[in-house]
Amino acid sequence: MATAHGRRRWIRMAGSLGTVAGALVAAGTARAQDPQEILKSFKPTQATSAEYDTPATPEELAKCKLEKVTKPNGWVVRDGQGRILRKFVDSRGTGKLNQWSYYQDGFEVYRESDTDGDQKLDEARWLNSGGSRIALVRGNRIVGWKRLSAEEASHVLVKALVTKDLPLLESVMVRPEDLAAVGIPAESTKKIAEASANRAAGVDALVKQLVGWNDKTTWLRFDGHMPFVIPADAGGLSDDLLTYENGVVFVNGGDGASDPTKTSYLQVPEMIRVADTWKFVSLPRVINPGGAEQPAAAETESIRSIVYRNSAAPGGNGADPALDAALKALADYDTKNAASLSSGNRQDIARYHVSRVPVLKTVMQSAPEADKIVYLRQIVDSLAAASQTGAYEDGFKVLDKLASEDPSIASYVAFRKIAAEFALANEEPGANLIKVQRDWMANLEKFLTDYPKAAEAPEALQQLASINEFNADEDKAKVYYKRLVEQFPETESGKKAGGALKRLEIVGQQLSLKGKTTTGQTVDLSRASGKHVAVVFWASWAEPARKDLAELTKLAASRSGDLEVVTVSLDNSAEDLQAFLKANPVSLPIVFEPGGMEGRLATEFGIISLPTVFLIDPSGKVSNRLVRTSAEIAKQLDREDDPKSRGVATGEAQPKR
Repeated sequence: MATAHGRRRWIRMAGSLGTVAGALVAAGTARAQDPQEILKSFKPTQATSAEYDTPATPEELAKCKLEKVTKPNGWVVRDGQGRILRKFVDSRGTGKLNQWSYYQDGFEVYRESDTDGDQKLDEARWLNSGGSRIALVRGNRIVGWKRLSAEEASHVLVKALVTKDLPLLESVMVRPEDLAAVGIPAESTKKIAEASANRAAGVDALVKQLVGWNDKTTWLRFDGHMPFVIPADAGGLSDDLLTYENGVVFVNGGDGASDPTKTSYLQVPEMIRVADTWKFVSLPRVINPGGAEQPAAAETESIRSIVYRNSAAPGGNGADPALDAALKALADYDTKNAASLSSGNRQDIARYHVSRVPVLKTVMQSAPEADKIVYLRQIVDSLAAASQTGAYEDGFKVLDKLASEDPSIASYVAFRKIAAEFALANEEPGANLIKVQRDWMANLEKFLTDYPKAAEAPEALQQLASINEFNADEDKAKVYYKRLVEQFPETESGKKAGGALKRLEIVGQQLSLKGKTTTGQTVDLSRASGKHVAVVFWASWAEPARKDLAELTKLAASRSGDLEVVTVSLDNSAEDLQAFLKANPVSLPIVFEPGGMEGRLATEFGIISLPTVFLIDPSGKVSNRLVRTSAEIAKQLDREDDPKSRGVATGEAQPKR
């Protein structure tokens, strides 16, 4: 195949865009202006990282066409259905092609460019459903990144380890100059520099520890709880610094499956964002099947420790070695006890959380005054988590004592205690679950009476609204939703409550929903289509909704004359959605924006469960909001099409879920 070498010759020899035939011949192509040869010959330099469409059969290839385009000038290859497959253009107006684009489902997902006109490739971009990465390319190899999310950085990490590509791995590792750019002096990062110098040996040792990995192993997902922010004023930083601590990277084994009993996963001590690129501060730690933690290489100091060590303590002028030591001890504790936390054994989990409390207290005592509350809340979280296992008998008493000693934390303690008591009561053998739920709701009501303006009040109101809605008491649910909107309008809970009220009162109203599908089409449901429309909110992690997609597809096909089905994915990320669609293709339109149940699409309608379905009549108004499955949609359509039933079966007349 021509690939990189052919492309370089094309850049060099194409000259006028009118002589593409000569350019293709120069690139080693047998037949000028033959789209089949172009599809075979020109492929991304980063082919293993880009998924794009290429017709699979000779018949499909024979139907492809090559077209000339303008603005910018170039060439497009389309398949037999007219969908774009490739686009090669002169974006700089120099008369030479300098941008090569690859498409999936008619949507650009990958692009390579010569951005500076030196007739050499220097940039690769993943776009739309392909991701958000922008790579710097030299000699057809990735040498750095202009933009890289934390998830995509972990993807690159796995690929580098699988292919044993040390330069690629280095592209996602923090360098001393990166730290200098964010305001951390070189004298504070000597260990990081030493680790970088000895990277090859560290990688060799890490790879030898991996179980179940081979050259077919692929990235599955990155799990990071929440990113932290180290404020710029904490230690003379040039800007706020975002960091992940104790993330986890999971992979699919060489057989294409993910089996934690047979495959190692990676525990990531720390990642930081440098400009628009997330990087690893140190090599990950290998966790082998059964939670067996492998010996780690000599650890580098955490960035948070370095920043706070360099910062002045309140009222003082020098560094704080006590905080430095305390933060390192906390990181060490979490790393060394990760297996206990994931063991599922109540005694082990309780022991982990109880033993973590004194470590947190040491950090809190040394932390700047403004940060003490953060660690105090972590202490409460640990005590509550230990208490709800049932293996820490004095836990709730300890929480009560903590609240009485420090009123500033009282509302947080009370709220976490309610959740822990509810979880523990649910696990009791023979528990009366109806009574447990009623007690929980009564405790939430009392919390709102005791702490009506607490920071935790919006979440308490949202929980009461949601559980009343699930219990089919929508009138009471509306009361709580309205309180949220009126008292806490700027909170995420308040915004979602506004969406929930709109959803509960939407029957008979126009549905105003706009968004882009995974294929780049714009969906606007604010106008009547003349057909019934079923709008189905789902996610790949929501099993009932996911399983019904095949039946929804059949229903849409069987009633194509009078029904359209539009689905809305509430997956957290494009990577999650694409991973599902790769194994389970869906032909229905899929509107998607990242953010999941906290994203814009879920917030606008206060979505609290999946599937959620809106059935729209041919006039463009919602006729039902309570159907949940393809079978229920079909029955409702039959009722609406039956003249004897019209005006009877609305969303308000059916049993409430």
